[in-house]
Amino acid sequence: MSRTSAKSGDDTRQRLLLSALQLYAREGLHATSLRRISTAAGSKNSAAVHYHFNNKLGVVAALVEMIAGELATIDTRLRAQAPRPASLRAACRQTLLPLIQLTQTRSWGGDAIAFMARLVSESDPDIAAVVNPVYQPFWQQVDRGLSEWLPGLPAEVRRLRLMFVSVNVLHGMAEVTSLAHTPLGDLSHFDADTLFDHLVDYLVGGLQAPDNKGRAS
Repeated sequence: MSRTSAKSGDDTRQRLLLSALQLYAREGLHATSLRRISTAAGSKNSAAVHYHFNNKLGVVAALVEMIAGELATIDTRLRAQAPRPASLRAACRQTLLPLIQLTQTRSWGGDAIAFMARLVSESDPDIAAVVNPVYQPFWQQVDRGLSEWLPGLPAEVRRLRLMFVSVNVLHGMAEVTSLAHTPLGDLSHFDADTLFDHLVDYLVGGLQAPDNKGRAS
């Protein structure tokens, strides 16, 4: 294969990925066909997605790898510039910051967050089998860190809370525009930095709440 042909193939693959990311983020994983992705990417070949990714799970796997790689790059850069966290709140802030940076440094960052939220709400065993191996090392690292900050919390409870708050954090970030139309009025007046601080507070509060299992209410 010539260098020109290889570059053309890489460009087509990237266009397909970004088109899939946008469609999955905005319309859902199960509502988007592979043919629709090819069309949105401007491909004249309706089977282009099949050629590059084989099937929907192949597209999802490629997107997860792309996003995870970008987040890891951002995280490495940020950690090199920051001291070791001195509190649970600082550790949570450090963990969330790459997500914020992703939306600020990549044109597709907002779609990436929404896509990750979709992975949670629209997951099935096949999707989980593709996604979990990629993100498992990250979550295991976070869990080990939390075990040091929350030594009195049983491991199963800690992990359950971590999954609960992670789902809500992702959906909160993906649907932040809905703050303008809440049942309690317009809450969209907070600036981005203040919203981030409140998101961190929410995460910390959920993780370190007292363990009241079995106690009378």
